[in-house]
Amino acid sequence: MDIREQKRHLRDSISQRITRLAGKNKSAENRSLCKRILENLPRKDASIHGAPPQPPLTIAAYVPLKSEADILPLLHQFLKRGDPLYLPVFKNNMLTFRKTEDLQLLKPGTLNILEPPESAPELDPLKLDFALVPARAFDRKGWRLGRGNGGYDKWIRSQRLLNPKTKFWGIALECQIVNEMPREEHDEKVDQIITARGFVIR
Repeated sequence: MDIREQKRHLRDSISQRITRLAGKNKSAENRSLCKRILENLPRKDASIHGAPPQPPLTIAAYVPLKSEADILPLLHQFLKRGDPLYLPVFKNNMLTFRKTEDLQLLKPGTLNILEPPESAPELDPLKLDFALVPARAFDRKGWRLGRGNGGYDKWIRSQRLLNPKTKFWGIALECQIVNEMPREEHDEKVDQIITARGFVIR
């Protein structure tokens, strides 16, 4: 079995795992995951007592599909606490990020995923602090398996070249974690993976 076949097999396996998750269990796991992320994302102004407040975090995230961890409550929290929030726009198999200040203004895009309008400001790569990255699966070293179009791999690679300080966190349900990932030369790792139980990479 070649690597692409291994990836297809793993995508199918993870899909079956997610389908088997009972509704109540998945909802509880989603709530715990959102709480973990908020607890572990540092705030720039949470530094030395008495220091002047600094700008909030600039965050790139995503609108979850039904087969992904539901981080919508988290997106609302980012907006509520004043973090500049950018969401993905897919066009011509390329991934860019645009600012959103109101999730009600999102519209279905090319892949029928909710996206900010084209009039929304585009992300300045030099200002991005954190990116929350989805996947079909992650392994315990940070390698990710996407949906096969390579959009996130290209974007992560480009963003790292433009701003090495950006931190990439993989967001996952427990059933999306595997011990080892089939990978190809173009695949990109994340810096950390977080689940409802906490950080995966030690």
